Amino acid sequence: MQKKALEYLVCPTCQCDFELRDTVEEKDRIKEGKLFCPSCKASFAIHHFIPRFVSDQEYVASFGEEWHLFKHVKNERPTMSEDEMYQYMGLKKEAIAGKHVLEIGCGAGPYLDISARAFGVGHIIGVDLSRAVDAAYENVGHLENVTIIQANLFHLPLRKSTFDVVYSLGVLHHTPNTHQAFQAIAPFVKPKGLLSVWLYGAYWLKKSVNQDRIRKLFTSKMSPMALYRFSIIASWLYYLYKIPFIGHAFRETFPIAMDKDRHVRALNTYDLYSPTYINRHYVDEVYRWFSEEGFETIEPCHYLLGMKGFRRGA
Repeated sequence: MQKKALEYLVCPTCQCDFELRDTVEEKDRIKEGKLFCPSCKASFAIHHFIPRFVSDQEYVASFGEEWHLFKHVKNERPTMSEDEMYQYMGLKKEAIAGKHVLEIGCGAGPYLDISARAFGVGHIIGVDLSRAVDAAYENVGHLENVTIIQANLFHLPLRKSTFDVVYSLGVLHHTPNTHQAFQAIAPFVKPKGLLSVWLYGAYWLKKSVNQDRIRKLFTSKMSPMALYRFSIIASWLYYLYKIPFIGHAFRETFPIAMDKDRHVRALNTYDLYSPTYINRHYVDEVYRWFSEEGFETIEPCHYLLGMKGFRRGA
């Protein structure tokens, strides 16, 4: 962690500034230490360059393990493209260049990488509840305009009304309550700042009935290693599902990812069946959330269900 990150961090309990204690520095960064709140006496560890505000990964443990189990696949996959940021979240370089940005649910950091390098943000904070933050630090933590923290989005240790842009892709719908998650991140947007989210749409609920049933009853209760093996085995059904007519019927009963590369297919099948929570929503529902939180110029993005809006000025 760089010391300048203290400009953004506050105690999640009482919103007071932190003091640094017991620090060990390496290459002008804080590798180990504590963030101490002089007001409420709370203390949070800085471990391996990352401020840690949670004791465990809670309901996202499977996502944290995914990066490690499929590390060879993720390292070989192409990085997210700038075009995808626009298609999903309506974000272009001119929207965030030089800005203070917050990413909710940064995972291993593909969007942090684009935002920091290609788009040239002034500074970006990447937050994730899972231990994927260690992968993110390995990938982009060396960049001067990136700070990564491990925290729960419902209890963010950040100053409110601080960020020019807040965005989240494919994360809020994996919390226990998507609306409450949206309400939790909205206050961190500055007046006239931009909030953009991408969520699962509810328009294909019929197609996901069997997937959800299998996930809720079985796969979400598996250990990460067991689910990893399950995904590897399930990925071979691809060849059965490619048979005309017959394959389609089987695929409807037990859906899997249909990527051509079997390693990527196993990874994406793991994604389908690992989450504890999957919530799906409608455009008018999410539009209402933006409006209720004081946003205007609200518009959908290219891929449903992406939506963005600007907070009303002070």
